[in-house]
Amino acid sequence: MATFYDEWLGFWSQATEKRRRARKVIHEEELTWVKTPQDARIALLVAPETGFATWGTASMVAEIPVGGHTGEHAHGEEGIYIVDGEGCSIVDGARYDWAKGSTLWMPFGARHQHFNRGPVAARYYSYMAIHLEHAIGLAQLEQFSECGPTGRVPDVPLSASGLDQQGRRIVLRWEDAPRRRGTEAGAHSRRDGEVPLKADAAMQAQGASNHSLFIDFMGFVGRGRQDFQNMEIEITGILSDEPSAHGGKHAHMEATLYIIQGEGYSEVDGEKVPWKPGSCVHIQGPQTVHQHFNTGRVPTYQLRCSPGIRTHFFQKIAKERFPYLWFETRSSAEVSG
Repeated sequence: MATFYDEWLGFWSQATEKRRRARKVIHEEELTWVKTPQDARIALLVAPETGFATWGTASMVAEIPVGGHTGEHAHGEEGIYIVDGEGCSIVDGARYDWAKGSTLWMPFGARHQHFNRGPVAARYYSYMAIHLEHAIGLAQLEQFSECGPTGRVPDVPLSASGLDQQGRRIVLRWEDAPRRRGTEAGAHSRRDGEVPLKADAAMQAQGASNHSLFIDFMGFVGRGRQDFQNMEIEITGILSDEPSAHGGKHAHMEATLYIIQGEGYSEVDGEKVPWKPGSCVHIQGPQTVHQHFNTGRVPTYQLRCSPGIRTHFFQKIAKERFPYLWFETRSSAEVSG
């Protein structure tokens, strides 16, 4: 007679098959746009509902019409990146102004609402872990008001620093995000057939030459977090590679990449996955081997996100069983489309 232990023994093979069958990318033209009480126009990107095997995360893209606002609601942590437009958010009674390229963090349970104060539709990318919350009984989504046209923005205090009263960063503007160049190509590279390098803390902190440019938002492992105190989700920052270059070949736990600029493809566990602006690529983990190639004429900007359960939990406790691996570093050598 089969027991619970027999079922447990099959968990890994079940998960492996689920990952094999899941999607790896979704493109702008494949999105299903809907109206909800919160958003006038919103679509799911990488999420279980769209066929991805995530670690409880969901990413979305939404638009706020000119002269409009979102609903007001509260839920678990959320990371937001402003793809286009300008406006402000009211978070727990304080106003935070934002523009294209800004990154915002909604603390767990914070009441918040977003306002478009510019001449074009404001588009934002959202990253949450609501399915993880649901799995453990913490998914409480409360709606206080619905989206619609704005008469006037509520008169509440402005946070000029982008910090809340507890000293936590709520918004980081594009021009204030730290920039750093990747180290020289060739460092840590491995020949075909060689055992890949296990990443130590120093390699993870510097990115080990994976890309030519890093723009830090909520920060990479081992680096500053710009006063963000996120734990459940992480909009790490921008990964960038020059035209005709490719990033390093490596393997790690779950990450999501939303393409802001440029075009190219990724090799994900041996499969070629093309992308362009508006595409969203899913790196499933726990040791997905992948590499990104810029086949366009401008530097690529990939918005990189990862779940907090990876960054602050499993990446630390499971590093011997599922270590972060490097196979080769970035190169400026010409790549084919």
